[in-house]
Amino acid sequence: MRAVLALFLVDTAHGLGMSPAMATALVGAYLSACYFTALPGGWLADRVLGPRRAALIGGVIILLGHVALALDLGAWTVYTGLVLIALGTGLQKPNMTALVGKLFSKRSDQERDAAYSKFYASINMGGLLATLLVGWLGVRFGWPVAFGSAAVGMAVSLVVFLASGGLREADDRPGTPLSPAERSRVLENAGITVAAVVAVAPLAALTGALTLAHCLTAFSVLAVLAPVWYFTRLLRTRDIDARGRAGIRAYAWLFASAVVFWAIFDLAASNVQLFANDHVDMLGLPATWQAAFNPIMIVLFAGVLAMVWKRISVSAPAKFSIGLVLCGASFLLLAVAAAQATGTVRVSILWLVGLYFLQTLGELFLSPTGLSISHKLAPAGMGSQLAGLFFLSASTGDAIGSQVASHLTGTALYLALGSLAVLAGCAMAGATPRIRALMHE
Repeated sequence: MRAVLALFLVDTAHGLGMSPAMATALVGAYLSACYFTALPGGWLADRVLGPRRAALIGGVIILLGHVALALDLGAWTVYTGLVLIALGTGLQKPNMTALVGKLFSKRSDQERDAAYSKFYASINMGGLLATLLVGWLGVRFGWPVAFGSAAVGMAVSLVVFLASGGLREADDRPGTPLSPAERSRVLENAGITVAAVVAVAPLAALTGALTLAHCLTAFSVLAVLAPVWYFTRLLRTRDIDARGRAGIRAYAWLFASAVVFWAIFDLAASNVQLFANDHVDMLGLPATWQAAFNPIMIVLFAGVLAMVWKRISVSAPAKFSIGLVLCGASFLLLAVAAAQATGTVRVSILWLVGLYFLQTLGELFLSPTGLSISHKLAPAGMGSQLAGLFFLSASTGDAIGSQVASHLTGTALYLALGSLAVLAGCAMAGATPRIRALMHE
């Protein structure tokens, strides 16, 4: 999806024919939604379904989303498919992460960090193969074939998931099941929310306010406000002791850093993809294959860093700081490339290699650490929810990054976001002692 979605959206002959700015905003909102739904997905696992069952249901919904995209019946099937994939990802992503935490719950922090790095590498190996295959099929045989192949891949992954003996042995009970009174209250609130949407949507449509641009902007605002509300709610929860609250305050620092990181990183699926298609000499390779650089480098370097973390202890805040600076440097590098790509001039593919080298190292410092620290700092019975909260940082970052990229372009965009990330990384380095004190390290 990351390899083909933006190109499909701007394709005037066989896609939706959107402008690059609108396509960037939609891809950003889609990625944001995939992460945004991780928070309720984690909550459902903790309180209702259990992580394994939630992940399985999520996989089935993702499969249906890809099928909807492959039908190629117009814009409504595209939006339906994207919504289904986002909902399914919200159930699957945090709970697969939580399952890894459960399997390594009795190991040391260093062993758990190494396990998450290997987990991350396995995800990216699958992502690499999918990017190469789906991207090539999209360019060679058309976008519906590409989306259909993704559906087949998800079906195969579900079979493998069901056959996994280790996952079947993991405890799949909800951490803190809903009481009957809580269940009634949740159903009541859900009913009120659905009724409000049903009542407001027709009115918005009649007044002309229900446009794609307005919906994307509204979702971006929601993605920013949601973590503020959730952190406030967590800190006011009476069931969390003083140590747990200190951990959540430390987690808020890490969360804010991750927001800045993802605001840059996930533009690879939209702005950077379109830049590669229009301004980079791909040496005869499909433009979709530029998305493969990141998983290739993840596979190459994740194992190396996993071994490093087993031997060298580096605090989570320090890793976040380094990851931010590396990610910021990648966009400063791209700003130089964009300044050279004027008119019909195409720049060397090596600029993309440099971009993804820096971003991948930054990702390996920050993302697996974020997954691991979510498990470490989570109050009892809230492991999936805090994993979902880490994914919400990507949702907020994607929402912010896509909105910025829909208003700024080229060198100005890369300089603005790259400088912000470098400054944020330096600020994080300065705050590291305080954060470690909150984490009781």
